[in-house]
Amino acid sequence: MRKLAVFDLDGTLHHTEFALAPAIAMAAGDVTGKVEPPYDLINSLYGEPLEVFCKVLVGSDEPAVCEKFTERVKFHQAVTLPLTGKLYPGVKAMLSDLKHAGFDLAVLSNAHNDYIVLVTETLGIKDFFANLTGRTEEASKTARLFEMSRNYDFTVMVGDRYHDIQAGLENSFPVIACSYGYGSAAEHQGATSVSQVKEIVPLIKKMVSQ
Repeated sequence: MRKLAVFDLDGTLHHTEFALAPAIAMAAGDVTGKVEPPYDLINSLYGEPLEVFCKVLVGSDEPAVCEKFTERVKFHQAVTLPLTGKLYPGVKAMLSDLKHAGFDLAVLSNAHNDYIVLVTETLGIKDFFANLTGRTEEASKTARLFEMSRNYDFTVMVGDRYHDIQAGLENSFPVIACSYGYGSAAEHQGATSVSQVKEIVPLIKKMVSQ
């Protein structure tokens, strides 16, 4: 049996607020020239494309403005990730356990691929993954999950926001919702919730055997 475990990145593997919240806050301040937005507001947006961050935090969705905002985010996160970037406790052990159990691992995110590569490389988990798939203009998260699962007999989706839960459920896959991330309980309906990373491997093994 070919088995695939697909993970969202921010709020699922990457404890995003430590490195990304300050980078995004500084980027918004750079673009607007105003006081940086509060971290609570930034944290509520994880899982959304950067254009949504731009519209909410900068007040514009004009392409030129969002491009400048994105450039400043990239500039700042290249500094903050090595300094303050963190995984959730137990992530490396969890990924290692799944690899040893015969799973292929993938990241499926609404972030762009260069960000996914930067985070996974900086935090030392890139080599665990056979596939890193970011946002595309053409395909929804549901469609991208379908494509990456084509050659597998079993696929499970693990994430913290409604995009992740929806992608798994719309493909009729088992879904694990990470309540320690940035999603709400309302977003996790239809999924099985975990409150700690260490709960993921036993739950996936149980799902495979059912």
